[in-house]
Amino acid sequence: MLTNLSDIDLKLLRVFVAVAEAQGVSAAQETLLMNQSTISTHLASLETRLGFRLCQRGRSGFRLTPKGERMLIACRSLFNAARDFTRVSQSLNGLLTGDLQIGLVDNLVSLPGNPFSQAIKHFQRRHQDVQLQCRICSPNEIEQGLLHRQLDLGIGYFGQQLEALRYQPWLEETQAIYCSADHPLFAVEEPEREQIENARWVKRGYLLAQQLCPIAPPHLAAVAHHMESVAHLVLSGSCLGYLPTHYAARWVEQGLLRQLGGAALSYRATLSLVSRPVQPDEALNALLEDLARAARQSPHR
Repeated sequence: MLTNLSDIDLKLLRVFVAVAEAQGVSAAQETLLMNQSTISTHLASLETRLGFRLCQRGRSGFRLTPKGERMLIACRSLFNAARDFTRVSQSLNGLLTGDLQIGLVDNLVSLPGNPFSQAIKHFQRRHQDVQLQCRICSPNEIEQGLLHRQLDLGIGYFGQQLEALRYQPWLEETQAIYCSADHPLFAVEEPEREQIENARWVKRGYLLAQQLCPIAPPHLAAVAHHMESVAHLVLSGSCLGYLPTHYAARWVEQGLLRQLGGAALSYRATLSLVSRPVQPDEALNALLEDLARAARQSPHR
């Protein structure tokens, strides 16, 4: 039975959390930088110290036991509390510290003026010792990451906003319909709306696009959850799809893509900053200030 937490216990608990979130011992090897045998030994040691099984693992697959599920929740609360304590204590001397987990929808880099990079540049000039960890996520992954405290900040498109999160409009971009040079409509001088609607389409895998899209094409050939996936499918010539105009511009200039339908079939989408409502984190608040400043200075606003 575990009565007092030692450094070794904390290490074993972090191994358990990594395995639980990766849904398996082998899947956690890259995250933990450990081999499978070492991870299994650590899990067995933790279970011995606790006095109960945390997970079932073997040929039948991996799953947490009921006690393991409760332990995972307790571990997340413990590590989040320790992280918050460290941030507060170290920020008292005016130095921004800790780490910030940021989730981004893909291909923000082609926004005119690159406001995200400009914000990071300004943030790095602050009195800080913060490690930024950025990952590309779908909008749903960003929201779930924030709810489970695996992310501190997200930037993306969000349709139905969750009451548990705070959304701040950041920038707008124009989304337009594109086809590739290999698509039959590329050679049609002015395709009619019916031709565009009845073509095969790639559907965006989140709600916002369906909410704002001026048309509802009946023939869906594929679903994509990231902008780059949409671009791959459109460039293949197999279907039409919506892309941000700033992102598609490189292929339009090369003659590989063509916009269809003009402004009438385009729409404006809002990129939002999303975080948890109560944020005592000075580093995060400073980054939010820098992002707001970069948006105000962006030529794309």
